[in-house]
Amino acid sequence: MRNAMLPVSGGLTIRKCAFAIVTMMCLVATAAVAQVAPAAAQTVPAPAAVAQPAVVAASAPAPKDKVLHGYIVHQTIDLGGHIVQRSGSGAVYDTMVNLQSGPRILSYTLDLRAVDPSHAILFDRLSTNSFGYGGDPNSVTTLNMSKGKIYDLRSSFRRDRQYFDYDLFSNPLIPPTSVPYVPILDSPHLYNTVRRMLDINLTLAPLSVISGRLSFSHNVMEGPSNSTIHVGAEALLTQFTRNSTDSWDIGIDWKPVARTTFSYDEFISHYKGDTSWQLTGLNYQLSNGTPVSLGIDISSLWAAPCAAPFITPGIVNPTCNAFLSYTRTAPTRTLFPTEQILFQSATLPKLTMNGRFLYSAATSNLNNFNELFNGFESRGTLRQTLVTGSARIRRINVNGDASATWQIAPKIAVTDTFNFWDFRMPGTNTFTTTNYAGASLLVPPGPATAPVTTLDSQFINQKTKTNTLIAEWDVTPRVRASLGYRYRSRIITDAGGDFIPIHEHWGLFASTLRPTSQWRVNFNVDAMYADNAFTRISPRQLQHYIVRTTYRPHPWLTFDGTINIRESRDNVQTVNHLEHNRDFSFGTSIAPSERWSLDVNYSYDSVYSSTVECYASTPAPPTAETAPPVCVAAATPLQSTGYYNAPTQFFSAGFMWNPVKRLHMNGGYRVSAVNGTSDMINVRQVNGSLQSHFQSPYAAVDFDLMPEWTWKAEFTHYGYGEGSPVGPTLPRNFRGNVSTIAVHYAF
Repeated sequence: MRNAMLPVSGGLTIRKCAFAIVTMMCLVATAAVAQVAPAAAQTVPAPAAVAQPAVVAASAPAPKDKVLHGYIVHQTIDLGGHIVQRSGSGAVYDTMVNLQSGPRILSYTLDLRAVDPSHAILFDRLSTNSFGYGGDPNSVTTLNMSKGKIYDLRSSFRRDRQYFDYDLFSNPLIPPTSVPYVPILDSPHLYNTVRRMLDINLTLAPLSVISGRLSFSHNVMEGPSNSTIHVGAEALLTQFTRNSTDSWDIGIDWKPVARTTFSYDEFISHYKGDTSWQLTGLNYQLSNGTPVSLGIDISSLWAAPCAAPFITPGIVNPTCNAFLSYTRTAPTRTLFPTEQILFQSATLPKLTMNGRFLYSAATSNLNNFNELFNGFESRGTLRQTLVTGSARIRRINVNGDASATWQIAPKIAVTDTFNFWDFRMPGTNTFTTTNYAGASLLVPPGPATAPVTTLDSQFINQKTKTNTLIAEWDVTPRVRASLGYRYRSRIITDAGGDFIPIHEHWGLFASTLRPTSQWRVNFNVDAMYADNAFTRISPRQLQHYIVRTTYRPHPWLTFDGTINIRESRDNVQTVNHLEHNRDFSFGTSIAPSERWSLDVNYSYDSVYSSTVECYASTPAPPTAETAPPVCVAAATPLQSTGYYNAPTQFFSAGFMWNPVKRLHMNGGYRVSAVNGTSDMINVRQVNGSLQSHFQSPYAAVDFDLMPEWTWKAEFTHYGYGEGSPVGPTLPRNFRGNVSTIAVHYAF
């Protein structure tokens, strides 16, 4: 089952202890409330009009509030489950939805608030919220606690199942004319991982002149996935994913005077990469019965000496490119300490200032790299290869910014912001390769060649300085305008001797219009020119236009609209990059009463890019042209426009209707549709999701059985379809109906 729990590897002491701390806090807090309180909740009448501090009177319980030993208690729980019916591609359904049948704790909330904070011992306020437990792909628990001026604690735990199997991804698309025809029915880069995230943030003395901050974050992703490796053939690997990051933050805030804060933070992050790989897909055998893999790119177009991959049906030619075994381990450890100083002040009249300085020096070590290939590569009669080694890289980063806003006149203000970013990444690696020759898979590896040790040093440096000057003017009470200029200088150098200076000039304009008290319009324009570019898709010219408007002719009627257009280009020879993202959206909300409301939204998004691509391909795509020799070092280099066009439309409509006091109904429809095309370099490639739609109509009914009990029912249909040929693989369309039935209890 794709949503089943995975076995958890060892070494999780930190995660278990951290989560135990959060759990213990919740249990201690609950015990503090319950240890003296009676088992049954009390209903406390409204307090008499006696002289009390204002804060106590303001927080006194309402007549129906339940109180346990001085705390107003509110709890809710939603218990129920899903009933799922689906058809079509189960893999794509699990990739996009992954809701399964079964009972669930759909939601649980607890809120405790002290009637008299002066008598509360551990906390004045405690709240927790949980949902998704019992089998949903996403489950979350939050816990927040605070005690007046002493502390404020905020924590959360989240678990996400991340399943992905879209069969066109990294698929060689074996043609049906292949002999044998072995189509790839799942993505060769499928993954089914679980991510667990724990965050704890504690602020001490949050309202004092000096306050402290402590935080801890644990993020781990693990589970099975697939990958590929090319050594003669394209082998399928099982990738045992295991990556984790632990982060700590110790900070202090000093507020010497009103509206001025100095902060210091020490951040420490530690990354552990323990992913490993091994060969899978041993679907054939040699004449002596040894299991063997021909990889995933089985085709009738075999090159000599393997023109016939099979001697007899099911028996592999021992001189074919093939794998007998493959393993790789690359344990990586990265320590990332960072110091940051922050300054914010609005104490001086008409002047607001802030600044930040950051320094970090990360070190990443790859120790005991080990890669073993056991098979046959026909071009070099390679029988076995062993690669061992290590690598080390540093990343030293100095970053800072400073900003000041001067209110020159009541209607005129000027803001200047300066930012600098300077990082360098020197790295070294040492790898030793030992090859073993051989003429056949049936013959053991021959004598080893002399080991070849390669030492390499690399680095990349970048220095960036940016200054932005903006002037704002309140022209009239209904018109505000701003005009600005930004200059950015980047210098990039690397070990190859490249020295790339880039200078950018930006023009900035913004305005806010209030033609009437019900109508507001915002308009922004950013335009940039650069004299160089680091990558082929980095823009040398850019224009960005944004128009937002809101019109509210009545308190119950609102219209919203947005136009967001971004155009960029790098139109130099052999690149000719063009790109745009044009988004037009509209929405309206109608809520004339508490009985019913309606929301409608529509957006059109045009995403387009075109960049000259140079490559070698056999056979050549029908749209390819002969490329100039500078493009690619191949006998017959090819060139295509490399375009991508994905016009997408989104529509949603939702309504709410309360025909009677106890009955609440809502429903709607959501659909996203794209009708796109792209440059097909692989002649067997199909548009797939570029020409598809995803829709989900839904409806829900809540009926209040009594003040504490509510019956809930919800139905959602998920439908995905593609409007192009399937290609040499399985269809990806699916339909799924998810019915959720639950009971809500408030106590």
